[in-house]
Amino acid sequence: MPNLSTSASPLSLPHPDRLGRVLFQWDADRFEHAIEFGADRIACRSGADGLAWPDSPPIQQLSIESIEGREVALGVGCAGTSHWSLSVEPTPDGFRFDWACRVKETPKQLGTSYDASAAMRVVPEDLSTVVLDDAAMRIQPDGPIASTGTFRWCYTVRPAS
Repeated sequence: MPNLSTSASPLSLPHPDRLGRVLFQWDADRFEHAIEFGADRIACRSGADGLAWPDSPPIQQLSIESIEGREVALGVGCAGTSHWSLSVEPTPDGFRFDWACRVKETPKQLGTSYDASAAMRVVPEDLSTVVLDDAAMRIQPDGPIASTGTFRWCYTVRPAS
């Protein structure tokens, strides 16, 4: 039976080697998430409620499932006319995030934004890129987003040391 969350009960995806966890907490109309390794923590930046193109994907349904003996987080959500999906799984040294968005109109922006942190390293996979500024980092699909269809971005977050 999946472990489903409501607004009153946050979900946590712990690393099997006790390296850290991804914590999901309901806020207004979606789940926010934060990644923790020991005392170090980075939180996603979602932006204001009701935006068609939020700073981070709006996940409204989330569960922790056991797949092939490993705990993973699976989520879906929507905003405007677009639909998002998420899977998060532990890796040997951190957590892998796999996001997708199906769009019916050209997106204003796509990606996942976090507070900047020197304590964590974000490693983008092929077709994904990291954009940094002084206060935040954004992981997004690589290349132009000037059409409709499905876009995907994947990355691993691990401690910097």
